[in-house]
Amino acid sequence: MRRRQALAALIVSSALALSACGSDDGDGDSTATTDLGVEVAGAPGEKPTLTIPEEDPPGDLQIEVLDEGDGDEVGENDVVVANYLGQTWAPRPPASDLPPAEEPPAEEPPAEDPAATEPPAEGDVGGAATPEDGASADPSEDAASGDAEPYVFDNSYDRGSAASFSLNQVIPGWKEGLTGQAVGSRVLLSIPPDQGYGGQEGHDLQNDTLVFVVDIVDSIDPAAQASGEPVAELPAGLPAVTDGAEGAAPTLDFAGATPPEASDSTLVVTGDGEPVGANLVVNMVQASYPDGADVITTWDEGQAPLTLAAEQLAGIPGLAEALTGANIGSRVVSRISATDNAAQDGTAGTPLVLVIDVIGSY
Repeated sequence: MRRRQALAALIVSSALALSACGSDDGDGDSTATTDLGVEVAGAPGEKPTLTIPEEDPPGDLQIEVLDEGDGDEVGENDVVVANYLGQTWAPRPPASDLPPAEEPPAEEPPAEDPAATEPPAEGDVGGAATPEDGASADPSEDAASGDAEPYVFDNSYDRGSAASFSLNQVIPGWKEGLTGQAVGSRVLLSIPPDQGYGGQEGHDLQNDTLVFVVDIVDSIDPAAQASGEPVAELPAGLPAVTDGAEGAAPTLDFAGATPPEASDSTLVVTGDGEPVGANLVVNMVQASYPDGADVITTWDEGQAPLTLAAEQLAGIPGLAEALTGANIGSRVVSRISATDNAAQDGTAGTPLVLVIDVIGSY
């Protein structure tokens, strides 16, 4: 993931974020009882409440479509925008009855912003922590010591925003369970440990069967580029940007390009899609002056599009202004000055160019 970290390095310094049938009573307060015996209360799109039967969980992945959407089919490598709630099959005693948990390790930060960690990513789900000495590695074993309660370890509904994530950067049960589903569907997944966190020693959810309800909001082609009308008159000194072949990154020509004295952002393609919302899903190319060397791109193999939340747009000078009133499909060229890309010791760094293609928004 070295290239991903290199993209993210600029973000850290600039505050940017580069880097699976039931019944419905139809009254708006629906309850679905699944084939697994899990009861899901709440209408599609609203925060669900799960009632899980007091029996052993299934040993393999279970996928049930609670409400089928009529949108596009989710591709196996897509970026999915979804609301979700995750709960362990086995209940747990109240938090006050459990020993205190350690803070998650630095490489697995709590997912206060789901977009920032693309949850439920392989490294973490909702900031679940590692148990301390004395706590059982299998939390269900602790349930016998007190009155167990349903354990909802993460949900996006309470945060008030959907999450976006690449299906190549989530636990296996999510990738298999959501691939092929229609956008607009509500899906229930029962994920055994070997398709969840079973391979992550010491993870709080390592031995748990996980039950998710997922409302699929959108699905985005990870190889998408800007689409729309090129802006006719552009400022002098910008690198020229040429679309790559299908599924490939745009290329930059630095002939005649001048490094910026001050950072700026310029809209170069007016998108032809829907108006952008608070959160953007983007593909990006980063290259350095004077000749476009050190190219890093989200189109590279093993990479994925990035999500920029509203507060992160301010991390690139002029980006929010350039995208004011813009549509999906827009392309912005952002020039980062040497001063704004400072080295770790505070001295001026290398000026950069970012080509930012808005391929989705929510």
